[in-house]
Amino acid sequence: MVPSELSDDLAVTRANISNLLKSLELAGRIQRNFDPTNRRRTLVKLTPEGHEVISKLWPVYEKTIDQSVGNKLTLEEQKQLETLLKKLGK
Repeated sequence: MVPSELSDDLAVTRANISNLLKSLELAGRIQRNFDPTNRRRTLVKLTPEGHEVISKLWPVYEKTIDQSVGNKLTLEEQKQLETLLKKLGK
């Protein structure tokens, strides 16, 4: 993934993404490389250590979202929320 896509997906500025990626790279969680087909682009990928962190944190994240949102909304309301969040993300 390229940093600009991350910025768009997370709805933060490119400067914020740049600082975040720098921190993650220093921590060994991601790796940034030039795109071999276009050296003006930088590609970002998780390192094995980054994958390990995600695999440990994801269940906690899912449980928190389920407790905060899922248990309070009907299935229909969850689908409506998903649709609205996707609309806001565009």
